[in-house]
Amino acid sequence: MGEQSAAAREGPLPGGAHLRIPGAAAGAWVYDRAVTEPIAQEPTPGAQARPSRARASTLGAVAFALMTVPFLVFGWMMFNSKARVELSCHPLGPCTLVELSWLERTEVGQFTVEELQGASVERNRKGASHLYRPVLETTRGKFPLSARWMADEAQAQRTANVVNRFRANPLLSQKGFLLFHDHRRGPLLVGASFSAVGVLLLGVSLWLAFKARRLSRAERAAQAAPPTP
Repeated sequence: MGEQSAAAREGPLPGGAHLRIPGAAAGAWVYDRAVTEPIAQEPTPGAQARPSRARASTLGAVAFALMTVPFLVFGWMMFNSKARVELSCHPLGPCTLVELSWLERTEVGQFTVEELQGASVERNRKGASHLYRPVLETTRGKFPLSARWMADEAQAQRTANVVNRFRANPLLSQKGFLLFHDHRRGPLLVGASFSAVGVLLLGVSLWLAFKARRLSRAERAAQAAPPTP
């Protein structure tokens, strides 16, 4: 009782609540944090939030959608590769040079007979093999008559001979002629392969998106349901 009266006369001390230890010297105080601050309780494993399957499915859908883009873009580039070259000439001209892909047709130019200077075969060497390509020569410059180099020199020379015969005698053929070199099969196969992979990835992305939507609805319904006793 005497100690309580003495502590009351001393008044509150700075720094929080203190306890006097019986038998300790006067002025000796011990700070007990548990007296003034509650102990932080660790959450129980059941109280921790469970991982959301809807969120995981959403992230998967986004990831597959991003992987789809390069495959579809590269497939479109292959389909749009202008690997077919056509040269059509009417009697007495003009001659029209066209480049084609599986998706579009581009006219390179029209040339009168006076603008034609003939055709020749360009030669290139790749390692131990020789490659050839027919070229149309005009007053505006040279234009390749094949999108790719060819290993057959005779084929390239035949194309050049047809153009040179027409230039020498534009009336030799009453219906004119059409020359073309079509190398679109390679880009078609590559583009179809990449596009098929892109479509497959897009399908997986859409499936995950629908799955995420269904799981999200189920999780919201579970949260809104009253707890079972």
